[in-house]
Amino acid sequence: MIPNVILRSAIKSLRTNILRTSLTMLGIIIGITSVILISSIGQGAVAYITDELSSFGTNFFQIAPGANMMSAMSGGGEKPLTLDDVEAIEDASISNIDNVAPFTMVSRSISANGESETVMIYGITAASETLLQPNLVYGEFLMEDDRDSRVTMLGIDVAEELFGVDTNPVGESVKIEDIRFKVIGVSKSGGSFFGGFFDTAVNIPLKVMNEQITGDDSLIEIDISVNNTDYINETMDEVEFVLRDSRDIEDGEDSDFNMMSMEKSLATITSITDLLTAAIAGISAISLLVGGIGVMNIMLVSVTERTKEIGLLKAIGAKRKDILTQFLIESVVMTTIGGAVGILLGLVGSFGISIVAGIPFIVSPLWVIMAAGISSAVGVIFGVYPAKKAANLSPIDALRHE
Repeated sequence: MIPNVILRSAIKSLRTNILRTSLTMLGIIIGITSVILISSIGQGAVAYITDELSSFGTNFFQIAPGANMMSAMSGGGEKPLTLDDVEAIEDASISNIDNVAPFTMVSRSISANGESETVMIYGITAASETLLQPNLVYGEFLMEDDRDSRVTMLGIDVAEELFGVDTNPVGESVKIEDIRFKVIGVSKSGGSFFGGFFDTAVNIPLKVMNEQITGDDSLIEIDISVNNTDYINETMDEVEFVLRDSRDIEDGEDSDFNMMSMEKSLATITSITDLLTAAIAGISAISLLVGGIGVMNIMLVSVTERTKEIGLLKAIGAKRKDILTQFLIESVVMTTIGGAVGILLGLVGSFGISIVAGIPFIVSPLWVIMAAGISSAVGVIFGVYPAKKAANLSPIDALRHE
């Protein structure tokens, strides 16, 4: 048989049972759509996180209480970080350290103009400006001279709640619990990854926080910026040595604090994202396997239904390879069309999710090529057996089939 005749015959056969063909392709469509969606969302999320972390810079690292990040998130270890630790780091005069910015936080009520709400109060120092890089809407950031003063810098959301939208509250007073503070600035976050930190935060001098709000000098974190990021790991090692010595940690004992650089944070987030992408891609592969089995089952049913047709084709001169080719083409056409539809749905879905989630729309050509190749391969792999069964039918037995 002429190749284009075989192709037309295969397509005609698929169009004859359009509903069955469409349902058969469904598993392939779902699998390919999932692959494109997950790969695109994963890449977009990593790009978004990278951009957000870059906006804060990668030239600093964080020290938190507790032996690991999980213990830090749950409240730290038995021994908190304190101002003594900050003093030990500063006294060590490590050459690559640029700024040391300790801070702590506590939930308290803030009120003004008859309005009141419970917010997170952060005790910070002037050095925090270099690391956290807030956008000032009104006024100024806390200065070194403010360390003993009852002054505050409000997040834009807090300021609008207490004083109204588009109102400059600089110079006004607020009460944190029963203590009066003067507003010297209003800030907002430059990015959204950290949950709009400066939008909802109320910042006051760390010394005032420790002496008049919390009553102790415990810290939730110490941020340290460096002059040269090429030596950030060496600097972290030096700081660890200083802290272990100042906190009387013996050799062989685990540190009761943990350190994390922004680069390591990004690497951790990227590895988690890659792991989730791989896991969901594996689930998608199961969907493709189910879809492939569906293709094989339908093709086997098709062979049974078209036994007489196969006998007639062989009777008029069709060779074994012609029958084999026709059924393989039918299988590949089904999975290829299913793959194309899946790729299209995946692209549209990824674009929609990127708009809703606010992440970049990124689609790797490699993933698209892989998806197209996989869908065609499924057609070949799961179409071979039915095609061979059709090709091996005896023309006499096929013609006698009822």
